[in-house]
Amino acid sequence: MSHSLAALPPAIEQISQPLEPIPKDLEAAAPVTTRAAEAPYTVFTLSHKRAICAAATCAALFSPLATNIYFPSITIIASDLGTTVEMVNITVTTYMILQGIAPTIWGSFADVLGRRPVYLMTVAVFVLANLGLALQHSYVGLLVLRMCQSAGSSATVAIGAGTIADVAAQEERGSYIGLYSSGIMVAPAIAPVLGGVLSDTSYGWRASFWFLFAAGAALLLILFVWMPETGRNIVGNGSIPARGINMSLLEMLSRRRNHEEDPASTATKKQHKSANPLHLLTIIAQKDVAIVLLANGLIYTGFYCVTVGFSSQMATIYNLTTLKIGLCFLPYGAGCSIGSIVTGRLLDYEFRKFARKLGYGDGRAVRQTPDFPIERARMYLVWYLVAVTAADTLVFGWTFRANISIAVPLVLLFINGFSITGFFTFQQVLLVDLYPQESASVTAANNLVRCLLGAAGSAVVDNVISAIGMGWTYTIVTGMILLSIPLLITELRCGQKWRRARLDKLRSRSMEATAQAKLDDGKNDDSGEAELDSGGIETGIELDDKNVEDKEE
Repeated sequence: MSHSLAALPPAIEQISQPLEPIPKDLEAAAPVTTRAAEAPYTVFTLSHKRAICAAATCAALFSPLATNIYFPSITIIASDLGTTVEMVNITVTTYMILQGIAPTIWGSFADVLGRRPVYLMTVAVFVLANLGLALQHSYVGLLVLRMCQSAGSSATVAIGAGTIADVAAQEERGSYIGLYSSGIMVAPAIAPVLGGVLSDTSYGWRASFWFLFAAGAALLLILFVWMPETGRNIVGNGSIPARGINMSLLEMLSRRRNHEEDPASTATKKQHKSANPLHLLTIIAQKDVAIVLLANGLIYTGFYCVTVGFSSQMATIYNLTTLKIGLCFLPYGAGCSIGSIVTGRLLDYEFRKFARKLGYGDGRAVRQTPDFPIERARMYLVWYLVAVTAADTLVFGWTFRANISIAVPLVLLFINGFSITGFFTFQQVLLVDLYPQESASVTAANNLVRCLLGAAGSAVVDNVISAIGMGWTYTIVTGMILLSIPLLITELRCGQKWRRARLDKLRSRSMEATAQAKLDDGKNDDSGEAELDSGGIETGIELDDKNVEDKEE
């Protein structure tokens, strides 16, 4: 496969060229050997990193699992609670709204307090909500507790992506996020089948919530006993001992057994900022991030339009039962899982190849070089993924109109799952690369944008199909997917310039804050004045601002 990707098609090769060539000082940059460069990105062993990734994946898959396990029982729930199917469907809408909003709050706390305490809080909320759902007997209880269930489970998606970024360096991040995404994306495929099977038991529709309660409680126990803190603002690369709630039970017992005192955490002492969910709006407003979020939102909306339309039309055209429709999603789940893993590995392969081409060896030196053109290194495969997704979506719509063999839409669903999840893996890796210092928050921003757009798409797609048919509906969806291409071209051409400007501004603010702190503390007044007189700090800020203006021009 790597040989087949060795060269881009001529048209895409032209697109892939930057607006301006990379400066010679960037191309010829030789990695500088420093203490920071010599320090490992993380002290966790390979097996430990894999275990952390597995735990993060298990926590994150509860959100899509709880969403889709619910669908087969909607009619039964409406009858049992004495309400209508339309009213029960409102609980699906409110679930999706919280699915977009909740991570914006929890993600900010995870970037400040650390991953571990937020994991414990969110999974505990999820467990208690499922217990309440299994025991309640009213529609109001169902509505409120489903919102609580979403608030707890959906946050783990953002926290999990942040956890992966904590332990996986840039040159291997694609593979880890690919594995992480594969677990999340396979859940929507198996959840309807699982929900249908559980609803046929003696517990009825409550069996799904009892199952989620038991599984969530088991995960909470594992997190409490074993899960280490990975937040880099708390434990650095893992070499700084955690304290308090950031310690696992095993760490606490080990230190007591060895009679160790609670160590002072340098990272904790340096931390002055507090969690601010509204900071998410600042991240979304960054031009390089906003373009990736919008492109992903368009394709995510297409993803929801395909899954919702598939469910409704399989019942209408092929007269399948709920359980059989759930089984038809298995090829989709397989395509999603394989696409995530394959794309993640290819992203790492292309990243290392690009780094070697620019003289960065195996890619490790990139960590010390903020000017590395990460956009070009990551976006090699995206054109193929978008093209396959668009073509598959178009054919998917018209095959239903032709009413041909059921095998055709199932094969197309597998291909769609492969390509569209490959795109999600790409954009998740790129977003973390753009905002590594706040990986949970940028993932929450991604979740907010795509969930709101996806909810809008899923709300109208059935009405559009009824009005103009499957073929023309998915022709429109295909056009929407293709709108992501000019956005991605803009990111490729301008993203590096915008990212440099953003980093320059952050560097200037940091210098200014450091200078102000010295003046406020009354330390080194004479040396501070000398620095200011000689233009050491103020001139640096002016030069940085001037560089930003020049780059923007």
